Amino acid sequence: MSVSLNATSTLKDHPFIPAGRLDKRSPCPALNALANHGHLPRRGTQITFTQLLCAVRTVYNLSLPLALLLTLVGFLTCAKFSVNVPQSSPATPEHSPYSGYRWRLSVSWTLSLSDLSARGWNKIAHDASLVHVSGIPSHAPDPALLSNLLSTASRSGTQHEAGITLEGLAAVHVLRKRSLSCPLSRLHEQVAVGECALGWLVMRNPRTGVIELDTLEQWFGEERLPEGWWDSKRPVKAVGLIQSRRTAGKVQRLVKNE
Repeated sequence: MSVSLNATSTLKDHPFIPAGRLDKRSPCPALNALANHGHLPRRGTQITFTQLLCAVRTVYNLSLPLALLLTLVGFLTCAKFSVNVPQSSPATPEHSPYSGYRWRLSVSWTLSLSDLSARGWNKIAHDASLVHVSGIPSHAPDPALLSNLLSTASRSGTQHEAGITLEGLAAVHVLRKRSLSCPLSRLHEQVAVGECALGWLVMRNPRTGVIELDTLEQWFGEERLPEGWWDSKRPVKAVGLIQSRRTAGKVQRLVKNE
């Protein structure tokens, strides 16, 4: 299938470059992939509200209400707000120690991807990530957790396509919860099932309802956009807030039935 001019330009301007040793990354493959492709600062630091909002909307085709909600939650819980008052001295000092000085207020509200690893009752990081280890800041997917996800995918796909269904993602989530020494809080459980739902909505093949095996390996394993993303795999219709909430509710019911 031929790649459109727009897709070709996007691939050229945003090549995949794996994170370096000093780069900051989060427990979220979706955000790490954005940084690895340069849709967010590749260092993973000094990310502004507008940068994150535009990146998730453009790359994953999220609706404005959903993108706003996700960005706002991330910034309210993990971003750093700072006010600086740089002082510039005059060319010719006056008698008063303050005369002639100009004060300029500088305000910033920025996020580093590593900030999203912060734990706490009022943070969004939790210990049931599908491919990132629990309890510590995670820079890259854990090989054992990734292997478990891919193993489940090989069993839960349809008879026509290898991959993982929504039911398969719910099953992986249940196994992750059972491995924890402490149960997830109600807030963190909602975050975790929401991640399963949103990942499925964004990455699934809409004809089969399956996240294909190569997509799983590239997005969850390498934290890169799957091959053919801009040409055929990116959601054609915007993923909406109500749709995401309904899908998360379905995941919640599947988890309770396990």
